[in-house]
Amino acid sequence: MNMIENYNNYPKPKLISFRDEISDISKTTYLTHSLYYHPAKFIPQTVRFCLDNYCPRNGNVLDPFAGSGTTGVEASINGYKSFLTDINPLLNIFYEVKMNNLSEDQWGRELKKVKKILLEVLYNKNDDPKLINENIEYWYPPKLLSFFTNTWSNYHQLSLSKNNIANNVLVLTLFKVSKKFSFAEHSMPKLFISKRKRAFIEELLEEDNLNEKIEKFALRVLNDMNKSILSMINYKNTPLKSEYYVGVDASEFDYSKLPEIDCIITSPPYMQAQEYIRSFQLEMMWFGISQDKIKELKSKEIPFRKAPTKIEGQYINAIRSQISSKSLVSMYDSYFWFTCKALEGSTVKLKKGGKICILVGNPKMQGIKVEIWKVILDYFVNDLNFKLIEVFEDRIKSRKLFKKRNNLNPSGMKSEYMVILEK
Repeated sequence: MNMIENYNNYPKPKLISFRDEISDISKTTYLTHSLYYHPAKFIPQTVRFCLDNYCPRNGNVLDPFAGSGTTGVEASINGYKSFLTDINPLLNIFYEVKMNNLSEDQWGRELKKVKKILLEVLYNKNDDPKLINENIEYWYPPKLLSFFTNTWSNYHQLSLSKNNIANNVLVLTLFKVSKKFSFAEHSMPKLFISKRKRAFIEELLEEDNLNEKIEKFALRVLNDMNKSILSMINYKNTPLKSEYYVGVDASEFDYSKLPEIDCIITSPPYMQAQEYIRSFQLEMMWFGISQDKIKELKSKEIPFRKAPTKIEGQYINAIRSQISSKSLVSMYDSYFWFTCKALEGSTVKLKKGGKICILVGNPKMQGIKVEIWKVILDYFVNDLNFKLIEVFEDRIKSRKLFKKRNNLNPSGMKSEYMVILEK
C-alpha cells in the first residue's frame, strides 16, 4: 500500500457535473466568455454554481487569479460586484470589452468607428514603421513582419483613448489577426511554432491575394466579436459592476484596500503551468510592453519563484519525499508556498462566515499524482482555522492537450476538484 494511503483520512469528494447542475447555460462560450483564447479557463457553470449556492445575493465577489474573467462576467451579470486581480497586464483590455455597460446604440456607433480605423491601420502606408520589439522577428517571415510592423506602427500613432471600448476592440482584433498570420499556433492558448502553421504560412505567401485574406479574416474576427458583445448587451438587466487590478501579483497585492468580500471564487494556476505570461508574449510585444517588463512578469510566475520556506503538512511532506528531482522539489515548494499565501492574502477582507471556492486539478510530477486540494484543505483548515463545507469532483468533459510537445502528463487530468471553505 502507498505510504500516503496509510493515513489518508481526507473526505471523499462528492461527484458532480457543474454543467448538469446549471442547465440554463447551454454553451460554455456564451456571452463574451469566448472573446479571446485564454489558457485553463473556468467553465462558467462552475462559477454560477458557486454564486447560486455560496454567495449572498448582490454581494461582493473576488477572484485573485482572474484570468479570462469568467468569475467577473458571471458575477456581474447576476447582480454581484466583482473584484478581479491578475498578473497579466493586457487583461484590462479584455475586461473592458467583456463587461461593458454600453447600450446597443452606443455600441453600434463604436463598431462603425472600429471598422473604419481597422482598415486604416491595416493599409495606410506608414512613413516611419517601427519594429517595437526585435524578438517579434522570430515569429514572422519578412513579408508578414513588414506588414504587421506597418499595421502596429499605425495603431500606436492613433489618438484613441486607451480605455475606450473602440480602442480595446480594435486591439483584440489586431491581436487575433497578428497571431493568425504568424508562425505561432493560433488555435491554442499557448505560444509555440507548429509544423502546421509553418506550412500554412509558406503556402499563403505564394498566393497573390494575401492582403485580401488578412482583411477578410480581420472583418470576420470583428463580426464574431460584435455578436458576443451584442449578446452581452441584450442579456444584462442591470449595469455591470466590476473593478479589476491587472499586472499585479496575487501574492503581493494589497487586498486590504478592497471593501468587505462575501465570496471568493477562483482557480489558481496549476502546477507546472509555467507558460501563462509566455502565452501572451506575442500580444504584449506588439502592444508595446518592453522585453524587460515581460521578463519581470515571467519571473513572478509561481513556478519560477524561490519560496522563502515551505508549506508543511502530512500530505505535502509525503509527496515531497517521493520526488527525486531537486528542480521539481523546488518547483513543488514554490507552487504551494506562493499559491497558499496568495489565497490566504485574498481572504483578508472576506467576511466572517464568507465562503472561498477553489477549483484545482491533480497534476503529476514524475508520475506521482499531486492532489492539490488536500494541501489547500490542510493549510486552510489546520493552519488558518477555516471550516470545510464540501469537496466536489467534476469529471472533465474535454480539454485540448499538447500531445506532440514535451508534455509530462500527456493523458491529462481526468477530474477537477472544487474545495468550499468557510471563514
